[in-house]
Amino acid sequence: MHSVLTPDTELMQARFSAASSVYDNYAEHHRLIAEEVEHIVRKLNPESLLEPGSGTGILSEKLNRSFPRAVKTFTDIAPGMVSVCRERLPESPFVSHKIWNFEGKQSLESYDLVVSSCALQWAADPVSTVKNLCSAVAAGGYAVHAIPVRGMLQELQNSFRAEGVTANRLDYLEGKQWSGLFYREGFVDCGSFLKNYTVRYPGPAHVLHAIRGIGASLAGHPGAFCVTPVELRKALNRYSRTYGDESGAVPATYRIQFVVAKKVLP
Repeated sequence: MHSVLTPDTELMQARFSAASSVYDNYAEHHRLIAEEVEHIVRKLNPESLLEPGSGTGILSEKLNRSFPRAVKTFTDIAPGMVSVCRERLPESPFVSHKIWNFEGKQSLESYDLVVSSCALQWAADPVSTVKNLCSAVAAGGYAVHAIPVRGMLQELQNSFRAEGVTANRLDYLEGKQWSGLFYREGFVDCGSFLKNYTVRYPGPAHVLHAIRGIGASLAGHPGAFCVTPVELRKALNRYSRTYGDESGAVPATYRIQFVVAKKVLP
């Protein structure tokens, strides 16, 4: 069983800011997903782009390399993340950074491309979030988003379930649900797809360290509670027994929906 949670904006700002200095040490899966996003958008030729939820700039760096002459705006809800991304990609005539809550406020400008990686799943209200992001896309422009969906970290979740331990998790949508929200805003599908990324960790505890290391802990969010040490030990032992190899390494699967859509001309 699981406790399905609604993220709290102030907690996310604080937690991701605190994690900004060590985030990249735990972000192997984010690098793999960002490479896929870069491959998707490389064929486009935007003059301007917006990245909501840029984090430390793992995808931002790739976008800047692919589109050096495009005007790029990188944003995040967490001031610490914006600061690290700015250090990675200094301000210039082609690069700007700002703090922006894409769920709570519409962009005042429009862009040829609005692109993100592993950001939208934190939205408490996916419908209003997609409306805000879609309004930022110019007519004929593109929305490309990599979004964690239901089935994320299935090995960990299965291990908790098998031991009868209730664990906190986000209320992930199905991939098709995310795609449907964009289509309802006047976008046409340009090849959206679902893909799993499996990363191997030295042991089950390292999976938890990776989650916490990027600031994705759910402790303190509305409805969250602590798993007891005994419950946690039982679940992690199950994880190891069920999925571990001879060296003790375990897989962790990140299930990602890639929304690739174009805004229909009026």
